[in-house]
Amino acid sequence: MYSGFAIFRGSRTRFMQKFLFLLPFLLLSIQSVHAYELKGQVKLSEDWQPRVYLASIQSPENLFVASPDFVINEAFVDPDGNFTLSGNDLPEDPRFYRLYFVRNNSLAIEFTNDYQRNFIHLLLDNSTQLMVTDTGGGELFDHVKIEGSEANTILSDFEQSYFQKRIKLNEINTIAKRDFQSQSLNRSIRDFVVKCEDPMVGLFAVYHIDDRETDFLRNANFYFDFQERMKAAYPKALYTAAYDDLLNSLVGYRDLVCEIPKITKPWRTWIIWGQSILIIALLLWIWKLKSRKEVEEKIDYGQLLTEKERKIWESLAAGKTNKEIAADLFIELSTVKTHINNLYKRLGVANRKEAILLFNSQK
Repeated sequence: MYSGFAIFRGSRTRFMQKFLFLLPFLLLSIQSVHAYELKGQVKLSEDWQPRVYLASIQSPENLFVASPDFVINEAFVDPDGNFTLSGNDLPEDPRFYRLYFVRNNSLAIEFTNDYQRNFIHLLLDNSTQLMVTDTGGGELFDHVKIEGSEANTILSDFEQSYFQKRIKLNEINTIAKRDFQSQSLNRSIRDFVVKCEDPMVGLFAVYHIDDRETDFLRNANFYFDFQERMKAAYPKALYTAAYDDLLNSLVGYRDLVCEIPKITKPWRTWIIWGQSILIIALLLWIWKLKSRKEVEEKIDYGQLLTEKERKIWESLAAGKTNKEIAADLFIELSTVKTHINNLYKRLGVANRKEAILLFNSQK
C-alpha cells in the first residue's frame, strides 16, 4: 500500500513539473488570442517624425478632438516605412481609434492646419488584425488600403471621400453656394448610413454631418431610425448610449424652436398662457390710458372749477406754496388747504404733482 502511494505521489510531481513548464506557453497563447495587431507601411517624407501614434476615442463626439492625452500606443517607423502596433489592452467591443503622424515642427498636435491629412480612423477591438498601406505616391494618406477588415475598408473609403469633398466645400467663396453644397454633402452621408450594413460604421458617418441640429429638423425620421439600428446591433455598447444622448439633445433643440406633438413640455403651455395674459393686461392698460386721455380732453375745466379754484390751480402750477397762495388770495392757510382738497376731487387727481401735470397738459 505504501508503494502504491509513492507511485501516485511521483506521478503527481511529474505532472506538476510538466504543467509549470507549459504554463508560460499557455499564458502566451491565451494572450495572443486576445491581442490586436496593426501593421502598416507608409511613405514618410523628411517633414514627418518617424513615429506613429494610436489614440483612443471614448465618445464619437471626440472624433475631431485633438489631444495627446488620448494616446494609448506608439511605435517607431523604420526607414522603409514599416511599423507595428500591438497589445492586448483594448476593450472587447468595437470602438473608434485614430492612427496619426506628427510633423517634425510639432509636439503632439494630431490635426494639421492645412489640407494635408495626417490621420485615419479605425474601428478596432482587442482581437483586430489589420494591415494599413499608404498606396499613394503623393502626400501622406492620399490613398489608403486596409486589409483584414471589411468594416474598416468601408470606413476608410468613406473618410477619404469625405475629406476630399470638405476640401472642395471650403474652396467655395459664396455663402449661399456653400450652404447648398453642405446640404448636398449631408444628404450623401445619410444615404451612405442607410446603405451601410454595420451601424457602427454608419455611426462614424453620422458624426460627420454638418450642423446636425438643422439637419435633424429636416430629417428627424432618419435619426430615430438609426437609433433603432444601433440598439438592435449594439444594445450595450458605449457608443449606443452616446448616440442616445445626442438624439436627446437634438430633440431638446427641436422642442425649443417649434411645436412637437406628444413631446412639448408642460412648461411651454404655461409660458404661452402667461405671455397671453401679459399681452391682454398690457392692451387693457393702454386702452384705459387712451380712454382717460380722451375723457380729459373732453372736460371743460373752465366750467368745472370755480374762479378761486382756477386761481389756486394756476398758483400750484406756478410752483407757489400754500402760504404764498393764501397771501395772494387774502385767505387763511386752512382755507387754502380746503380749496386744494376740493380741487383734487374735481380734477380727479391724488396730489399736487398730478394736478400740475394735468394743468400743463391743458395748455
